[in-house]
Amino acid sequence: HTHLNSIRIDGDISLGGLFPVHARGHDGKPCGELKKEKGIHRLEAMLFALDRINNDNNLLPNITLGARILDTCSRDTHALEQSLTFVQALIEKDSTDVKCLGGGSPIITKPERVVGVVGASSSSVSIMVANILRLFKIPQVSYASTAPELSDNTRYDFFSRVVPPDTYQAQAMVDIVKAMRWNYVSTVASEGNYGESGVDAFVQKSREDGGVCVSQSVKIPREPKPGEFEKIIRRLRENPNARAVIIFANEDDIRRLLHAARKANQTGHFIWVGSDSWGSKISPVVHQEEMAEGAVTILPKRQSIKGFDRYFISRTLENNRRNIWFAEFWENNFSCKLSRHAVKKGSGLHKCTSK
Repeated sequence: HTHLNSIRIDGDISLGGLFPVHARGHDGKPCGELKKEKGIHRLEAMLFALDRINNDNNLLPNITLGARILDTCSRDTHALEQSLTFVQALIEKDSTDVKCLGGGSPIITKPERVVGVVGASSSSVSIMVANILRLFKIPQVSYASTAPELSDNTRYDFFSRVVPPDTYQAQAMVDIVKAMRWNYVSTVASEGNYGESGVDAFVQKSREDGGVCVSQSVKIPREPKPGEFEKIIRRLRENPNARAVIIFANEDDIRRLLHAARKANQTGHFIWVGSDSWGSKISPVVHQEEMAEGAVTILPKRQSIKGFDRYFISRTLENNRRNIWFAEFWENNFSCKLSRHAVKKGSGLHKCTSK
């Protein structure tokens, strides 16, 4: 079970981490391809933060922070199964696992106790996990979940986040549409908490402000069938006057939507207004940049963290063994294979050097 892997770093106090290291899998597999920006970069940012805290004698003197970091595979149900690791120590009444090896004195291992969780990325994953963590009073801080319903403190009393809820960006999108004097738009949402509540917020704000009509609202299913995105493009083309399309969708859906538009020869027809899931990411537009030309995308205010780029660039296969997904990232990033046996003739891949 390669997907059952997790990163474990010992410390006096353990923090959980939830990152979409992989996309959701297809054909019954829980996990798909590696996610560089959304998964690996953010996971390394958490490791970088732990190092900074542990190396600072003034912040937490004589206390070392440890971590247990899991891959959500961008799927709420998979993340829920994985997150049971965080509450295991609190569920088991007899929280000690005793082993007696060869008649020696018993070795007692206690499951680590996680005191707080960093994550998740997607709102549907955060909602699923928040429901279990609150039962055990474990605080959770998300770095990217923006669904408005997570603001409900009666239901998500142990959840907080460092990004604003989507009601703000929905208002910003309405302001952009009005400033461009578009009065007729379509909306596209990924099925789930993030996409649907984002579009709902946009529709509600546009009604309140007046002057903007929604031609049609299209939903992308959780498990899209073959030809689904072509069908969505056909629907969006039904009304040639509604060229502006408001998108609240995950990055994989955006990529496939742009690809379908390109296949249908619609370059330059649609004007996309993308939410923060698109933001400034490269992955939705790579190799199909001309489809995204003229798009307006939104991102919460943020800043660069001093030292992180230097840290990330200095990671190598030798000095980064704690990140169990780093070798896969290395192969993916440099289009190479680590073992000589895996390099197939004519595949265009070569054996990785460790440079």
